[in-house]
Amino acid sequence: MSVTPQAFHLQQLAATEKYLIAYSGGVDSHVLLHLCAQLKNSPSGFEQSFSAVYIDHGLNPNAKKWGFHCQHICFELDIPLSIIEVDASPENGQSPEASARSARYQAFSQLLDDNDCLLTAQHLDDQAETLLLQLLRGSGTKGLSAMPRIKLFAKGFLCRPILDYRKKDILDYAKQHQLDWIEDESNAEERFDRNYLRHTVLPLLEKRWPATQENFAKSAEVLAESQLLLDEMAYSDIRSLFFINANGVTEHDKLLLEPMFKLLKLSQISLQQQKIPDHCHHHELARLNNVLRYWINLNNLPMPSKKILEQIVSGVIQAKEDAMPLVSWRRDTFYCEVRRYRNKLYLLDASPITKQTQKQQLTKGQVLDLIDNKGSIEFLSANKVQRDHFFNREKLLSKKLTIGFREGGERFRRTVNGQSHALKHWFQEQAIPPWERDRMPLIFWGDELIQAGNTVLSDPFSDVVSHVVNDALVIHWQRIKNK
Repeated sequence: MSVTPQAFHLQQLAATEKYLIAYSGGVDSHVLLHLCAQLKNSPSGFEQSFSAVYIDHGLNPNAKKWGFHCQHICFELDIPLSIIEVDASPENGQSPEASARSARYQAFSQLLDDNDCLLTAQHLDDQAETLLLQLLRGSGTKGLSAMPRIKLFAKGFLCRPILDYRKKDILDYAKQHQLDWIEDESNAEERFDRNYLRHTVLPLLEKRWPATQENFAKSAEVLAESQLLLDEMAYSDIRSLFFINANGVTEHDKLLLEPMFKLLKLSQISLQQQKIPDHCHHHELARLNNVLRYWINLNNLPMPSKKILEQIVSGVIQAKEDAMPLVSWRRDTFYCEVRRYRNKLYLLDASPITKQTQKQQLTKGQVLDLIDNKGSIEFLSANKVQRDHFFNREKLLSKKLTIGFREGGERFRRTVNGQSHALKHWFQEQAIPPWERDRMPLIFWGDELIQAGNTVLSDPFSDVVSHVVNDALVIHWQRIKNK
């Protein structure tokens, strides 16, 4: 299929007011950039705006030079270009490719406003390579669905307008229009899995089966359709499993176990036994696995292997009632856990935490960032947050406010002259899981512990009110769920 400006139906694929082109300087993104420029300058007129962005990963010594090249090309095509430098250094256990991709898309996400569309230049050959890579990793239906033409991304969309074109067609277009593109020498290095498939495996397959790439793309589309049906079933199943807290908020990182057993027609099994019988139909376990995969994806965490999924079912869901089992897995920078506590399943981003013994002072007008993704704390006016208790502004600010974390032995008083209570017992009464207790910030008014997380523990002065007033403040902890 020939690449032509006439066949570039971008508006039909992704109609929006602003398009952002991911431009690396390579031939694929240059062709995409050139097609967008043709559309912009078409006689029929094109009111939507285009801009481009070049991401400097800092991993190649030529990166700065490539940025200058991209500036020159965009100037000639009259498309504004932004150059963004990112730190793509891989973390421990992370591949350079995965690190660069993560940093790149994180930068893209910060540039999009509501309903903006990011355009990327993946093509049919990329689709085939992705499908093969996912097969070799033992991926399921979702992974084998490969790349969609368009999907939700950040505040807007991500669109791949040239996904149906072969690499050779893109090269033909670039030569026809005498485009000047960058050749990244790392694309020839077969120590990278994708390059090995591109230069060695796929040409060998195409020698015997010429339509290999097209057929792979068709299979990916069929698998994507199957995944949509699986997602619909999982959504239907999981709605009754979500935990709804006392404020009526659905907590999507928690699932209720008892309705899960009812869903699987296992309600006749006592929760004390929690052992799936031998005669349990295989499709019931497949249905449970489908729910678990949907749940993990919903929480933006990487999918575990089939073996890990089996361990979640056998080692966590089927654990004894008084046990607190966990199953963990790691992918790139993510540390993931599934735990069980008081008949609920918990899905966690369990990145290692640094023991923090030094208290941090909280002052008015400050947003205090907490280490290890525990979120941030700030003062908010009472009318901005739904809360049962608010503090009188003048009284609250009359003493030093500090933020600390549990060290053991903390106590609090519900009233200024009341009996002291152990924080440990409060955690147990509130059914707060043990692994969350060390991550929950504690707020001290002078030496008095007055709040844990977003829950007021103590009324250290009589001016704590239970309704919104103009001079009332809350100390608000904004939690960070997952990366």
